[in-house]
Amino acid sequence: MKIILDNKNRVATPVGRLDALSSNDFEVALQSLLTSGNSLVVDLSQCTYLSSAGIRVLLKTKKSLVAKKGDVILCSMLPEVFQVIEMAGLHRVFRIAESLKAALIAIRAMEDKTNETIAFEADKIKYVFKVSDSGGQTARIWHDDGIVSYNELGFSVGFGSPAEVGSEAGLVSGLFVTAGHCAGFIPDNIHQEADFRVSNDTTRAGIQLEQAISFSEQFSGFMQLSESGNISLHQLARASEAIKLKLENRPELMLMAIFNPSPAAPTFTVALLADNSFREYVTKDNLQRFQQWLPDEKHPLIGASFGLAEPGNYKPDDSLEQFASNVLSIENIVEIRSINMEEIIEDPQIWVFYSNDLKNAASGRLQIETAPGMIFEPHKEFLTRRLYLDSSKIVIRQLHGGYSAQTYEVASFDAEGRKMRPTVLKIANRAMIERESDRCKQYAMPYILNNSAMVLGTEYYGETGALRYNFVGIGGESSQLKWLTHHYQQSDMAVLEPLFDKIFLQILKPWYGQAVKKTIFPYKDHDPTFTFFPHIFETVNELFSISADEQYIGIKEAEKPVLSPYWFLKHEYSRRREEGMEYLTGICHGDLNMQNILLDESMNVYLIDFSETKPRSLISDFARLEAIFLVDNAPLDNEDDMNHYLHFIRAFYSTDQLDAVPEITYTGRHKESVFKNVDLTLKMRAFAFSCTNNNPDPTPYYFALLEWILPIVCYFSKPIAHKRLSMIVSSMLCEKVMKRN
Repeated sequence: MKIILDNKNRVATPVGRLDALSSNDFEVALQSLLTSGNSLVVDLSQCTYLSSAGIRVLLKTKKSLVAKKGDVILCSMLPEVFQVIEMAGLHRVFRIAESLKAALIAIRAMEDKTNETIAFEADKIKYVFKVSDSGGQTARIWHDDGIVSYNELGFSVGFGSPAEVGSEAGLVSGLFVTAGHCAGFIPDNIHQEADFRVSNDTTRAGIQLEQAISFSEQFSGFMQLSESGNISLHQLARASEAIKLKLENRPELMLMAIFNPSPAAPTFTVALLADNSFREYVTKDNLQRFQQWLPDEKHPLIGASFGLAEPGNYKPDDSLEQFASNVLSIENIVEIRSINMEEIIEDPQIWVFYSNDLKNAASGRLQIETAPGMIFEPHKEFLTRRLYLDSSKIVIRQLHGGYSAQTYEVASFDAEGRKMRPTVLKIANRAMIERESDRCKQYAMPYILNNSAMVLGTEYYGETGALRYNFVGIGGESSQLKWLTHHYQQSDMAVLEPLFDKIFLQILKPWYGQAVKKTIFPYKDHDPTFTFFPHIFETVNELFSISADEQYIGIKEAEKPVLSPYWFLKHEYSRRREEGMEYLTGICHGDLNMQNILLDESMNVYLIDFSETKPRSLISDFARLEAIFLVDNAPLDNEDDMNHYLHFIRAFYSTDQLDAVPEITYTGRHKESVFKNVDLTLKMRAFAFSCTNNNPDPTPYYFALLEWILPIVCYFSKPIAHKRLSMIVSSMLCEKVMKRN
């Protein structure tokens, strides 16, 4: 291979094969072009082969030039060379021009932005200020905007608290600074300890914010002494005021990141220049927290300093991001402290951020709208912003809230205001969200991909997690999601029967229609104290003054003492935990209530909430719905309703076969709703009977029923009448289980 060099235009043209044998010569040739600039063109029109060694040279050169605000432009690639670049995904990394002419135009456009260098003097000390390509930027002003990520803040000074818990209670407020991946906090209370945080993911670290002024990580200029020497922070502040006067448009705000590489006491300071224009702005915009901290004219900087163990391992041509990552590490930061204006800085390196324009930061963030009166805490907003990066605005409506999770329907809008497909947001504890995401991928997507939920993403904040569901098959922007509860409440059996047939005989058939015989352990598998209700015994004692250590209890609805289901749960479940039986198993949802099943306007069915999904006793989901129909939704408005319903329910549970049709004895005033619930329950039992190859043994079904009827006493949303009903029905079922064992 030979290399043709055009030194005037900084163009290198490799001719022939650019491979391991020629890559060293090629690298040397590229370096020789950089005596007059920080950008170059590689013309590949005559390069017939590009190996990994040649690619490494191009990447290495690009990296070094980008750090100097330059670049490498590739042009005129032959198809076989472009294929190599594209296959490695590097067509998205390199700037590529179709022709040499286009590449030269691009490089000249870059050079037109050549950094302006300003030499100036302050306090008889000479400085050099180099304006970066980005120049002035738009500073963002934050006003009580909830939890804000380090990524959003960039380099900033403000007031707030480390946001590391879901509640605002106990947070320590004070001044903070951020420097990309790290933050330092100085509490208002002098008796509380200053502290710092370093994050390897700036999108997931946040600050509970009161007020702040922030800049992106693209600094506006770099300042240093003309000659090696030492200055104080006082002198540096006056130099900053001097350079402001020399800059075009006289920026209103200026922030500095100041590195003191002193071997004895290295520091990294982030500070706002609190000059007259800053003071005027703070007053005009009513930034009260800044007003409280405004220093006097002898201390014209607001910010904080990171004390460092050593100057750190950095290179002169490192970008600011690389520099901060190397120097501001968890191992190297010793402390965070208030600014000492008397600090002497040896050969300072100063990155300067200045603003010719100001904007309210909220205008650039995801806009979150909620229904009137709905509480959506700051940590939930923080998680939601990370999950909806593709949206400019979302409207949230709560679908339902349980004991351990809240679920929301989300309408999303893109940057142009177009409505996107509806999604569902679920917020719960970290373990549940992790489990739900994993089990959705493991058990839902491989089996019920049509009309099912897909997990678009999960995010975590301390022990809280959030999950975003998308739905396969849903229609356009006008689609509306309604949960099955809506149809259950509004429709009769003419609508509900085919709908439930569709759910269980079509959508979920891959789960229930492929039974596998295994040993199940009913007492262990269906123990509600193992899942969401470990407190059930305490709750029963508080509600009914019933001890779980008493085998029989007296209740006003029975003429003689009845078996205490809570005694049975505490003692018999424990004693028989390892008793197994052969039974058909399958993938079951695990908590198949009607608010985990959504439907669109075309009656397409979408399941959500797979946190408890796993193989288990095949009839589990059917029994779960029976508990909802017959106990959760029992019409019990008064004592007379309870008497009529108990007469019916005792007759209903008098049968001893899964396929038996009990006599329906209900004579109360709610016949329509009771008969609908009975019809749906018998349909669930018919599904269960069919799935188990017509096995009439109801015992596994009773255990699955007990898993969900027993803990109704813990449902804070249920009236006391339903809690008493759950106790009575549970007692009846426990009696049946005891007799069959």
